[in-house]
Amino acid sequence: MKIDTTLLMPTAALVSSILLLLAGRKRIFELIAVIASAIWLIVHLGIVNWPIKGASLGLVIGATLVVTGVAVYLRVTNKREVTASTVVAILGGILLFGAVHARWG
Repeated sequence: MKIDTTLLMPTAALVSSILLLLAGRKRIFELIAVIASAIWLIVHLGIVNWPIKGASLGLVIGATLVVTGVAVYLRVTNKREVTASTVVAILGGILLFGAVHARWG
């Protein structure tokens, strides 16, 4: 069995955001992170195409994950939630940086 390593980033983002959703008290940012990371994984798997023609997937999903990850990080004190929000923010930042570099770099 061969594992596609490019699936690791969207899968890690989805798992981390689901952990945040299950552990969080106020769940709006956590729910947005789950939706964004699920869309990232679904598009990456090729199940659906990216529907927004004017903006790239990396810009929209990356910015969403960065904002939600940082927002949750600033609200939590539990180690598990801090770690999961850090993973979401870092993976979103990697996606956003790649999209910005591809567009203007």
